[in-house]
Amino acid sequence: MTYNINGYVHEESKNITADNYAEKINLQINHYNNEPIYYFRINKQNCLIRTYVNNINLYDDYELSNVITPIEIGNILKSGQQTVMVKMYPVGNLINEDLGLENELPATELSDKAKVDIDIVVMDNKSKKQFADERVIVTQVSPKEAAGKEYYEFSFTFNAEVPYKFEGWTKGKDLRKLDQDLVRKKAIEFYQMCGKIFEKNDVDAWLKLSYLSDMRIMSSSFVDKQYLDELVEEYNVDLKRDYNIQQLDNFVLEYMGNGKLLRLITDNQHPKLKGGGALLLNYGKGGVYQPGITLYLPEGRDLATQGFMMWK
Repeated sequence: MTYNINGYVHEESKNITADNYAEKINLQINHYNNEPIYYFRINKQNCLIRTYVNNINLYDDYELSNVITPIEIGNILKSGQQTVMVKMYPVGNLINEDLGLENELPATELSDKAKVDIDIVVMDNKSKKQFADERVIVTQVSPKEAAGKEYYEFSFTFNAEVPYKFEGWTKGKDLRKLDQDLVRKKAIEFYQMCGKIFEKNDVDAWLKLSYLSDMRIMSSSFVDKQYLDELVEEYNVDLKRDYNIQQLDNFVLEYMGNGKLLRLITDNQHPKLKGGGALLLNYGKGGVYQPGITLYLPEGRDLATQGFMMWK
């Protein structure tokens, strides 16, 4: 399979290369007296979770341990109300494995000890970004009614005040209303194209595809030129490995952003892969890389003849 990305990138992205990517994005980033960055900090017990902000999946945790560092919320488009949703799942066989009880039956329901505590915190980008710089604006605890259920979700809102406003994916088509066979076919084609980009170590092509979404995310994080230079180096590392593409199958379609965004999610149940992208790239001795690929279809673009684009 050969690929030509020209029809899949925005006009302003067509001249992007690894040499000018950092400088181009840096020129688009505005700085302010106050640069608020929002995060969530999660502590979970006896459950596995998927976390969404504004109907977009930001964080999954399919292990018993907890992540100490706060998770940045990189998809706030403008000031106002933001919605958080947490999906809770049973631990399956993880506790049995941890205790050496592999012959015991796996947990298929949430126990009465299943619990999620989540804080929404804000920090000024110009602070030292230490624990003392965090300001908690919302604290939420999962309802006790989760016990006994095979799956449970709860939602809450918080208000964000940010000095920017992005269009993002808001002007995309609702993909749920389109021919689903065509949606699936075109999504597979795009993912396969991305696989070839990695297989060919084509850093410039990947940067062209991801430029606009990266620009929005980096702008909302108020990053500096040094950060962007280091990001380019990370891209170079990620895209210069010797990759082999796994067969693209056994996945589900996950719609986000009120139907305007789409990801193909692997149904692989390994904790390190579960919930991640369906494009699995093997490298080295047992290494697997799952590039983040989120698709959308701008208004006025025809899916059948023009295909998807990366989200903005």
